[in-house]
Amino acid sequence: MEQPDNTDTKEVNRRFGLRKKLYIFFICCILSSLFWIIIKLSKDYTESLMFPVVYTNIPGDKVIINNADSVLTLQLKTKGFRLLSNMLFSKPYSINISLGSFLKKIKNSNREYYIVTSALYQVIGSQIHYSSDIVAIEPDTLHFVLEKKYTKKVPVKLRLNMSFAQQYELADSIRCQPDSVIVCGTKNIIDTLKFVETVYRSLTNIDANQYLSLDFAEKYKKEKLIITPSQAKVSVPVEKYTEASVDLTINIINNPNNNIVRTFPEKTRVTYVVSLKNFKDVKPVMFSAVADLSKALAEKSKKLKVEITKFPAYVSIRKIEPEKTEYILLK
Repeated sequence: MEQPDNTDTKEVNRRFGLRKKLYIFFICCILSSLFWIIIKLSKDYTESLMFPVVYTNIPGDKVIINNADSVLTLQLKTKGFRLLSNMLFSKPYSINISLGSFLKKIKNSNREYYIVTSALYQVIGSQIHYSSDIVAIEPDTLHFVLEKKYTKKVPVKLRLNMSFAQQYELADSIRCQPDSVIVCGTKNIIDTLKFVETVYRSLTNIDANQYLSLDFAEKYKKEKLIITPSQAKVSVPVEKYTEASVDLTINIINNPNNNIVRTFPEKTRVTYVVSLKNFKDVKPVMFSAVADLSKALAEKSKKLKVEITKFPAYVSIRKIEPEKTEYILLK
């Protein structure tokens, strides 16, 4: 009977033992790292975090004209666990400061005001959920320059550049809601303001209705203007169009001597564009082509100019062939 190979068995056992030791080593490394992280995060840390500021409740008859601080730097002392949790899972906070509650006027000045940020600990802490952890706030003072507010209603001017896909065009006029806005600012700017422009938007290869929410141009923020509402809702109606044509008899108008007039040719071909949904509704009787004889006689012209005086409102005339026709008068 053949004996088992002890050498192979020993090698298998040796590899198994080595693999087991490696697993144990890695588990120990992971556990020690976790314990180290837990110990570190359980300690107190002092960290500086930056928060954007939104100023609310500005005195009703005033407007801010200076570049007031838009960011506060808070020095926070708290557990590492909390800092890590807020950094990973919490949305960025925006601090709201009510000017009406904290604003103080600088002595001997009618337009300069300030807020000492040490008075904001409780208000800020309640908003960012670090109420007892704030060590310091920078800057220590917020400065404001306020002037009397003036208001004016002005129209909205859209800044749109559009190009359409083949066979697509505007189906109707572009609609803007609202078409006018209320603007608040200083007198020197409000007096010269005729309209407000939206931000520039370029739309290319359009093949469907467009619905946009457009902010107003950045320059108005630099001028410290407050625009209500803060956006314009824009709709661009778009339809697919097709080209068609119709042959029309040329009718003579303004024939002073009731002459018999023959035109060469007697008909003109009108090429027009119409949306697909209205295509079947277009009939030749909806069109009328005329030529003004008295005008040609006055100009001593040998040709009559053809004009389309009647056509459906939902079609667009693209071409008239011929635009002028020869004529003779028969007595």
